[in-house]
Amino acid sequence: MNIEGRLQINLYPHAGSESRVEITSSRPLQVVKIFEGKRPKQVLATLPLLYSVCGIAQATAATRAFAQLLESKESRSVDVARDLLVTAETAREHLWRILLDWPQLLDETVDAQRIIPIQSLLQTLRTALFAESASFCLHSKLELDGELINELIDHLERVVGELVFNESLTQWLEIDDLTSLSRWVAQSSAISARALRRIIDDEWQTVGRCNIAPLPALSEANLHQQLGTADAEHFIAEPTWQQQCWETTSLARQAEHPLIASLQGEYGNGLLTRVTARLVELATLPEKMRTMTAHLTSPQTVAHSPSDKVGIGQVEAARGRLVHRIVMVGGLVSRYQVLAPTEWNFHPQGVVARGLAKLQTRDKAVLQRQAAMLIHAVDPCVGYNLKVH
Repeated sequence: MNIEGRLQINLYPHAGSESRVEITSSRPLQVVKIFEGKRPKQVLATLPLLYSVCGIAQATAATRAFAQLLESKESRSVDVARDLLVTAETAREHLWRILLDWPQLLDETVDAQRIIPIQSLLQTLRTALFAESASFCLHSKLELDGELINELIDHLERVVGELVFNESLTQWLEIDDLTSLSRWVAQSSAISARALRRIIDDEWQTVGRCNIAPLPALSEANLHQQLGTADAEHFIAEPTWQQQCWETTSLARQAEHPLIASLQGEYGNGLLTRVTARLVELATLPEKMRTMTAHLTSPQTVAHSPSDKVGIGQVEAARGRLVHRIVMVGGLVSRYQVLAPTEWNFHPQGVVARGLAKLQTRDKAVLQRQAAMLIHAVDPCVGYNLKVH
């Protein structure tokens, strides 16, 4: 039942001026209409079958929207547990892209065996939080195995350090500016260092640099206003806010980190900054998860404020901001909407389109490689076809 679709990206280079970029999508954005006429329990059971990418984030957004809509009284700890799973899923997604995609971009052999240590981590963490109970329903119950949770976070930290950085995350996170990063890149043999070294050696640090800002926080009132209109389907397909396109990526989330701020000051949001932001985020996730575990025993309940039988759930997924909006009438879903990060980032005038338009080289093979690296750095949640004309 899984649905995906693809992106078609056409690049028409123009020497001496911005290139023309066309991005079209075959993503079936209205497939969630199958939830209309269904009860919440049916939707939450079907949703994981529909989304294979970032399924935990999708389920979390849906559960939050239903909980708000139905005034469900859930403990704060259950909400934190789901956030913990989303964070682990983000780590997994970053690891997959680095270990499976980056070798290809570096003309190296992909070693699929390297991802085996992370394949089962997410499911094991889910068991450590909820045991055999359903983690995404309106009455989820925690059954914590605190010792196993801590062991899994420690395991994730070791795997990331060994496979991505060739050193401890604590040590790597001491890099806080361009000078120290350049020194590390020159000395390390890690895949992350090789990727950054390739960018630096090719002098591609500013590739894809463009003028676009991180997506600001959108209030529920803002989202209800946009998604409740007759033009909502167009907004979901090509979202803008305040008549502007925005970026929602790991770079947007890590913009205030000292290393990323240093790189942005020198190279803007070009390729070196963007790739490094993914590394920074990945390196910080285990400690973020440890901080979250401290709230797993919170006795507080989550306050939900229903509004005219409409619920909103927002989640920061691996690839950016994810929103689910649900309208119910008579106990049944009457409207279901999903606003995904891919539609922000791969908007026809969005960050990828603007970045590709800035590419300037007469060598078609180089242009193809630059474009592919930029697309991978932003990271769509579906496959794509890139054609350089």
